[in-house]
Amino acid sequence: MGARSVKQTFPISFDSDRWVRVPVAFADEQWATGDEWAEWIADELTLGRESAAEFRDPLRDQAAAIAAFPTEHVSARFWFFPVDGDPAGWVDVYVQQRDDDGADAAALLPDAERTLIEPAVDALAVPSFDDAVRRLTLAPIGAGSEAPGILAKGEWAAVSGDWAVYLVSVDDDPRRLTLRLDDIDALFAGIDPHGVAAVPGGAR
Repeated sequence: MGARSVKQTFPISFDSDRWVRVPVAFADEQWATGDEWAEWIADELTLGRESAAEFRDPLRDQAAAIAAFPTEHVSARFWFFPVDGDPAGWVDVYVQQRDDDGADAAALLPDAERTLIEPAVDALAVPSFDDAVRRLTLAPIGAGSEAPGILAKGEWAAVSGDWAVYLVSVDDDPRRLTLRLDDIDALFAGIDPHGVAAVPGGAR
């Protein structure tokens, strides 16, 4: 879509040529609703580009759909929108203060439940965290239906003192999730849990 015209300010270091921040607490934003934000972001993403005019309404609809997903306890949401590619999925960020009981990051991951293969759990070296891991799973969906499928899920967990950080991104096409893994790794590494908590409505 060309160079971004959107100015993003948030206590998570992220590449605005790869991500668009989606508001999760509209009482703290300049937009009253997700639909209002979607209208604005669609205009911003197509500003000054006549060739992008036909994409404006589909982008608005996609943005509105992402903003409409539940945001309970979500500290931040980012829409994967690479400047040199097509928008594909999003990631939710959870930041929470907790008792520092010495638990490692892997212990914070929720139960994987039913999976097609053994989940892949990898340790990540992130200087801002005491411990960090990434888990990738493939789960069956629609079993017994006429159109069964696969749900790919990426989860990132970290501990930093008395703070816990958790990210999750899912996709019904494992290839799309794979394409954004490196970008989510970079987003994960740019999180300052103390900074997120300082934002009104941030660590919720």
